[in-house]
Amino acid sequence: MPISIPPEVLQIATDTLGTFFEPIARQDRRTLAENHLDRSRPVSRAAILARYTELRGKKLLEIGAGFGTSLAVWMTEFGVDGYGVEPASEGFDGSFRAARLLFSANGLDPRRIVDSGGERLPFPDESFDVVYSANVLEHVEDPQQVLREAVRVLRPGGILHMEIPNFLSYFEGHYMIPQPPVTSNRALARWVKLWGRDDRFVYTMRLINPAWCRRMVAALGAEYPLHLVSLGDDLFLERLAQPYRFESQVSAGVLGRAMRLLQAVNFKNWIGRTIVTLQGYYPIYLTLQRRSKN
Repeated sequence: MPISIPPEVLQIATDTLGTFFEPIARQDRRTLAENHLDRSRPVSRAAILARYTELRGKKLLEIGAGFGTSLAVWMTEFGVDGYGVEPASEGFDGSFRAARLLFSANGLDPRRIVDSGGERLPFPDESFDVVYSANVLEHVEDPQQVLREAVRVLRPGGILHMEIPNFLSYFEGHYMIPQPPVTSNRALARWVKLWGRDDRFVYTMRLINPAWCRRMVAALGAEYPLHLVSLGDDLFLERLAQPYRFESQVSAGVLGRAMRLLQAVNFKNWIGRTIVTLQGYYPIYLTLQRRSKN
């Protein structure tokens, strides 16, 4: 049955994540919190993961478990043997405590949420069948080290899957505004200020793009046998060629009209193919398989 969201968890999400992003995204804090905790988000993400691996019975680690919603849904509805790391003293104060509260309220072991960042994962080598994160890598101190740790704890044959904003794309998901391709925080800061937004949050982000991902995979390939399965361009083409289903009502309200207009003139998906050629698809779905050494 669907997980329940304790009122205390919703309040923590409203007071932290919602309050922080309200002036950035120009959306109501309660709406932002409810959207973030919505069960439909992890369900749609599970459907993407299922393209690359069976979920039931797999031991999965989520880097940046946040308020614990995705992991709780996957454990209760998809049969995942799940663990998550979320630092108790960084990011949105209270998310670690909220995740443990949510787990307890749904009959899950709260100790499955571990107080840790992604740069030093407290697990032995080759511990997990799947390592996952969503909208985390662009906010960590050292993205390359987080990737290295993710691959280290991945078993041979296992799948790493990370959803990451693409800063060569047309949309900035934190500010909920259209965006030209950018490669520096300064350029992005100038852009968001043109929209009348506070640019301080921009300088906390790592501006990741497909070229950066390929470089990191090549560097990690010198340490571990890896296969780059996808960066998400194939999924982007599929989504643009059919009626677009937004992951959240907030995104649908901001982008829905623009997406419907694009699809109306997207004959034979020429717009999608052009965007992919320019490396502007959104988001990046960095998917790797760790191979055995033999």
